[in-house]
Amino acid sequence: SAAPSSHQLRHRSCPSPQRCSCYLIIIDDIWDTSSWDIIKCAFIDSGCGSRVITTTRIFEVAKLASDIYKQEPLSPGKSNELFCMRLSISKSNNPYDQSVKKSEKILQRCGGIPLAITTIASLLASKPVNDWSGVYDSIGFGNEDNKEVDNTRKILLYSYYDLPYYPRLCLLHLSIYPEDFEIEKHTLIWKWVAEGYVLEEAGKGLFEIGERYFNVLIDRSMIQAVEVLYHSIIYACRVHDLVLDMIHFLSEDGSFVTASNSNRTSPRITARRLAINHEVIEQDGSVANSSVQQVRSYNATMCQFSMLPLLSNFKALRMLALEECTFTGSEQFFMKLEDSPYHLKHLGRLIHLRYLGISDQLRSLEVPKEIGDLRFLQVLNLSGAYIKKLPQSVGRLTQLKCLRFCGSSMEVLEWNNLTSLEELQLQPASPDFLKGLGKMKKLRELNILFYEDDNMLFKDLMGLLVNLQKLQVLMVIGWYGENPEPWSDYAGSVALGHLRHLKLGGLLPGLPVWINSSCLPNLCHLYVKLTATDSQDMEILGRFSELITLCICCKDGAAFPDTMEEGAFPKLRYLELKNSNQPRFVRGAMSNLECFEFTGLVRANGLDFLSLVNLPRLEKVDAQIRGETRMGIDLLPAHASLKHAVEIHPNHPALKIHGSQMDD
Repeated sequence: SAAPSSHQLRHRSCPSPQRCSCYLIIIDDIWDTSSWDIIKCAFIDSGCGSRVITTTRIFEVAKLASDIYKQEPLSPGKSNELFCMRLSISKSNNPYDQSVKKSEKILQRCGGIPLAITTIASLLASKPVNDWSGVYDSIGFGNEDNKEVDNTRKILLYSYYDLPYYPRLCLLHLSIYPEDFEIEKHTLIWKWVAEGYVLEEAGKGLFEIGERYFNVLIDRSMIQAVEVLYHSIIYACRVHDLVLDMIHFLSEDGSFVTASNSNRTSPRITARRLAINHEVIEQDGSVANSSVQQVRSYNATMCQFSMLPLLSNFKALRMLALEECTFTGSEQFFMKLEDSPYHLKHLGRLIHLRYLGISDQLRSLEVPKEIGDLRFLQVLNLSGAYIKKLPQSVGRLTQLKCLRFCGSSMEVLEWNNLTSLEELQLQPASPDFLKGLGKMKKLRELNILFYEDDNMLFKDLMGLLVNLQKLQVLMVIGWYGENPEPWSDYAGSVALGHLRHLKLGGLLPGLPVWINSSCLPNLCHLYVKLTATDSQDMEILGRFSELITLCICCKDGAAFPDTMEEGAFPKLRYLELKNSNQPRFVRGAMSNLECFEFTGLVRANGLDFLSLVNLPRLEKVDAQIRGETRMGIDLLPAHASLKHAVEIHPNHPALKIHGSQMDD
């Protein structure tokens, strides 16, 4: 849609003169003076002390404001520190003595801009020092006005062309996303796979190879990692706006991706990869009516639909992806399929389709049985859409590598055919899928939810895992009543050398014997719900050399040993204890713990937190302390003990306390 005029903005956005409101508005990243000329019409100086702050890289735009604050670049010392840090070079013991003059020359051209410094350092880290001069000469630094930004762009462009061919394609693909969008890692990699940007390698799964490309882009500072705090898990990425500007230019110049949004014209008729961001898609709109016969990739992000695209119009489609979109009227559950604007009619005609992703709250979506005709389909991502039923014909998709399903029910599938699966998410899962699970030997991630009140399912599942030696992530959740029976324990061996993430969301009678450092040597993240624990369990868990996060939810209270081995839990950063007894931390154990979350019941002997001082890297404590009113339990001494422990801790960690009394 066209940008609103200054007249429209003035009448639509201005506060009423009769009301004196004080406000602070921040407008980020203005690129030209004409945009500011329109935007400023929305604001009136009412004399109430309001302020408008704008940011820009263009000095001519900044001069339009009444006051200018120019962001100071990094000093030469800070620039060198950042440069060396990215190269993993110790400032006190620099093995690159011959590189000092070369690095100083390069840093001068970076102008103290962090993005330029990290990008050039990431580029040089993969090259011998003797080649640095050649890199410097090849970039061709300029002397234009605003030379720092210009030099940064030249560094980015050189770094782009220095990438291997397939990671370069993966970076260009990111031009389908809007600015500042948080891009989920797994979804992104599966898109790369479906688009053919991931080159097959003998003995390795396509996701594993795509994940390596993802890490290459992070290491080269072309994308920014988004991590779960204290978990050492990169779950998403963002693209710096200068990088996004560069790949938009390259994509459009080479007709790689055609973008359509409120700031651009309608997509060209020749578009092959179509990216639609922040649009309202209506039946009679320009995007809806554009020719899509030759479109091979249709990506919509943060759009509002009044109807889904008519699938019969596509002749060459390989990817259909809708992310964070809204669907007007989709909450009408009882609408007939033929009357609904949201249906997948003619899906079976998309014979080239590799990726189908509707990861949004689209209600009452039906998947037709013709989906079984899509013999090239590799990714079926229906994790966010509410699907009434997964048809039996999905069992014919022999090329399927990723299946995410969230819905009401699923028909009995021919699971024996789905041996190419690398990722499987079923919510809910029917017990019949266990029949084919043992043959899914390429599976690297399994996430299932059982609705059935059958505690033998867990035991049957564990018996099949020995066949899944590539499994890295295992999440099993049970949906039961208020007082569930514990799952039947599995006493056999579950030796999974590659398993890194284990979540068991059903109640277990105790810590399973197979959860030990011998069976699971590379376990990094563990979540378990147990009826009871004893001090020996904590000693067993302390021997996991790679464990980073640990969450124990215990019905009868988690027990701590009086002593613990020196160096126990060597990499643990995050510990969560739910319904715990008195926590006890021993000097020399959990030496890297940064975050402690605690939920506990104050008993007659109270709670003492003074042992927190034995955690040298502690940064955050989050505690929910409860007590029983009828027992006359006072929570204040426990609160005071925790506050005192935090006050005397050398790090003075951040503290948050939630307290509550229970009547029974």
